[in-house]
Amino acid sequence: MPDLPDGSTGTDPFPQTALSAAELDAALTARLAEIPSWDDPDGPVRLGFAMTEPHRLALDAAQRFLARNPNNVGTHTRFGQGTTGTRRLEREAVLALGGLMRAAAVDGYLTSGANEGTLAGLRVGRNALRAAGCRRIVVLGLTLTHHSVGKAAEILGLEHRALTPGPDWVLGPALLEEAFDALEAEAGGPDGALEGVGAAGGSVGGAAVGSVGGAPVGVIVVSTAGYYNTGLVDPVDRISALLGRRTARPGGLRFFHHVDAAHGGMILPFTDPGVPFDFRNRYVHSMVLDPHKSGLMPYSCGVFLCRKGLLGHGAVQAPMSGFVDETVTGSRSGAMAAALWSLVFGLAADGYVRLFRDCLRVRDELAAAVLRADPDAIVLPSPGNTVLVVGFSFDDGRLPAGLREKYRLVGNRLPCTGPDGRTTDRLFHHFYAMPHITPAHIGQFEEHLAGAAERARTGGTPALPEAPHAEPGTDPSPGPGTVPSALKALRGSSACLRHLVVHPPGRRDPDDHPHAYSFHTFQNRAELGEQFLTRRWGTSAATGGELLVYAPDLDRPFENELFGVVSPDAFSLEVLDRHQQKLSLVGAAHFSLFEGTGPGSPLPVVLVNFHADGRFRSAEFKYGDRWYTDEIQVFRDTIVVKVGKDARSIRRSGDDYSFSLDTSLELRVTLVDGDAPPHAVRWSEHCDPALPRRRHLLRGQYSRFPNRFFDVIAELTVGRDFRGTVPAEELLRDAAQGSPPLARSAELDLVRVLPGFAAGRLVTALTSVADGREAELSVGLGFGADLATTLTGPPLGSPEQLTPETVVDWAEHLYPLVRTLREPAAPTEPTSDTPAREGARRRVPSTATRPSTSAQAPDAAVWPEAAVWPDIDPGADPNPDPSAGAGTDPNSGAAPTPDTAKWPHAELASGTAARPEPGPDPDPDVDSGADLGPNSGTGARPDASADPDSGVRSDADTGTRAGARSGRGGGVA
Repeated sequence: MPDLPDGSTGTDPFPQTALSAAELDAALTARLAEIPSWDDPDGPVRLGFAMTEPHRLALDAAQRFLARNPNNVGTHTRFGQGTTGTRRLEREAVLALGGLMRAAAVDGYLTSGANEGTLAGLRVGRNALRAAGCRRIVVLGLTLTHHSVGKAAEILGLEHRALTPGPDWVLGPALLEEAFDALEAEAGGPDGALEGVGAAGGSVGGAAVGSVGGAPVGVIVVSTAGYYNTGLVDPVDRISALLGRRTARPGGLRFFHHVDAAHGGMILPFTDPGVPFDFRNRYVHSMVLDPHKSGLMPYSCGVFLCRKGLLGHGAVQAPMSGFVDETVTGSRSGAMAAALWSLVFGLAADGYVRLFRDCLRVRDELAAAVLRADPDAIVLPSPGNTVLVVGFSFDDGRLPAGLREKYRLVGNRLPCTGPDGRTTDRLFHHFYAMPHITPAHIGQFEEHLAGAAERARTGGTPALPEAPHAEPGTDPSPGPGTVPSALKALRGSSACLRHLVVHPPGRRDPDDHPHAYSFHTFQNRAELGEQFLTRRWGTSAATGGELLVYAPDLDRPFENELFGVVSPDAFSLEVLDRHQQKLSLVGAAHFSLFEGTGPGSPLPVVLVNFHADGRFRSAEFKYGDRWYTDEIQVFRDTIVVKVGKDARSIRRSGDDYSFSLDTSLELRVTLVDGDAPPHAVRWSEHCDPALPRRRHLLRGQYSRFPNRFFDVIAELTVGRDFRGTVPAEELLRDAAQGSPPLARSAELDLVRVLPGFAAGRLVTALTSVADGREAELSVGLGFGADLATTLTGPPLGSPEQLTPETVVDWAEHLYPLVRTLREPAAPTEPTSDTPAREGARRRVPSTATRPSTSAQAPDAAVWPEAAVWPDIDPGADPNPDPSAGAGTDPNSGAAPTPDTAKWPHAELASGTAARPEPGPDPDPDVDSGADLGPNSGTGARPDASADPDSGVRSDADTGTRAGARSGRGGGVA
């Protein structure tokens, strides 16, 4: 490697013949000798760098796996991924570190270090903000922020503003508030908003904003947990609260918050776990750790973590390799994952606590040594961290070059307030008390420092030689043959995958798994000759319209997946066969009412599910369009409110399907006996709803498992007899952290969500952040119990013993009962318990005055008990609801009509969003009434066209949550 006179370096010829073993060994031995060992008494002592001797556990694990050269390319933290080998070790280590960082759920991967992790975080932030409609994106940090932030901003083409810290040396809310105001003023301020920007522009907050061209300004805030040169930690909790307040109000800024925890992240949880620098703060979106600094890992090992849903903003297809890459580096050594795993589980919290307590003791011993050598020095131990900051009293704080080189010390000028109250810049050096530092090292440094101080005062010669100064998707449905128009219409009214694919004959019983049954044996119905057949049944006695029945085999209607009856533009009822009942997570039969739910209608689709013994399971009230809804789901003992639910069937390849369900906010309320007041059990934020993200993965990212995601999950308990008033401010005092919860509503986009209780009802208020539009979803706490006694059916556990007539009569019977659950009715004389017995209600303020009404279960018009059905084996679930009384003979040809004058029903004022197409919405969902069995579908019509990149419908919202339906892009780099 010749160094040329002009300062460049030439190349060497590539060797033609190999060195002998002895020559190789000699050369490597010589180079190794040039690197000081950790116990070399004459070598440098790394007092000024955050590095230490790797732990033997990590070295042994890395060596053990290196020879097999495992490649951990890709990411492995999603469900069904990272199941074997070093990818499993990486998944377990990363998720454990996510738990250490107080995250309920994260994605992430091992990096080469915090430089790469910071680049990854800013890249995700940039793409998320771009997807929000931000044309200008500014990175804000301190002049003390690690240089990797500026480097990442330069790589990503982002504007970088380094703010000057005050004497506290941290990034505080006041400093940020001033910077935010300046950026908003530059952009024209919120008063300069262009009309319609919040919707069409796809802003994170959905607010009308003012800026050049009407686009919001994106701000990536980089805070630090353990500054490299001070060890101090920014008030991340206060920064998060500030971002929450700014996000929840109309304004010209949208935010992404990245935390550089490269040094403090592996220390603070074990020395001072009360420091709130991590994902316990709602508005922390991503974070980097550096296990090769303080985690005892060899180089290179960093960890990038981000909230769920954000990693997709860095996703790119890798068709030549057959995967989706969301990392910066691509291929990564699995040996490093094995090494990190060995420390996470081999040392664990107990080991790290002991380790860093000893480091704090070393830090304090070093501070005492400095003061003995230089009594006038300013010595500042970093709280909870292993960093010591020292301003020496001699020579303007400078150290001799030889001393700096020996101990690898770097100085930085920082603002310092003197005894006279004046603030000036002063030179400080930082020290790291790492595990390899011994008392001998401290004693040696004390001796050398004392000598330097004495020589500075007397003008003597240095004892150490001077060293040179070193500047510090879904495919279109295949299949031959012509699909009958009636079947196409049927597919338009149902999203169930059972209408499209089926397991081959003889391989349909899940009890045969894995011998015969498999999750990968779907075949197209047309190819098997098992397309659904439809037959006109006659005229509906309930609707007066046409009535159709359908099944793959109308001669054996209950032995191939399902039998259904549909009254077009009104209702449908589907009963599953034995095999599908084993797989279904939402019961054995599903009645869907979609009458009058076209564009502009205020009415919801109502889906009612039944257990195998005919008992009521759940009722779902769906507001929005067919695939993207706000919902109230009512069970006997549970109420679930879903804000912004999106369900899709995803065709991975061939006939291999997966499912994707995405909900912005899910509020789960468990009803307990008595009148206990509401109690918050869980508040878990996986992602910031104000930041746009893909609601569904790219097709190549899907495993053969359901993909489910929530921005926010809240769980409460309340007594079913509770009649008090609890406002949202009281209910969510601990979870809100100074700003209201946010979610992406299907109809109002970004909303403030305020759940509360009043007069025996759960009331969830939604208010648009963008324009103040409001909606209210409410339901009585006793509604589910009433439905359980009102909506019943025949036993279904042995469906092959049913007859089409039974199912048709049951559908005709259910139609008027379910219809009353959502329609206004004549006023009634209220009672003290009326609100608690009333059902699902959605109220939207409008210019017209509308009566305050609500839905309630119809009066005891129930399905006859099992005794009415002779010769039917109840099967797996033979216990019909004991409270069900006798009703109208189902074979009479007419269903009973409830006394609508007696019961008030739901007021559903008109909204502005497009309404569902006519048709039921099976909308599978594990927790709240959805079918995620291997043959079930999840929302999108199986024969719809698809976006080949996203694996979901191209005519729906396939990208992010933000903005109007026409303005959501994937935002992928």
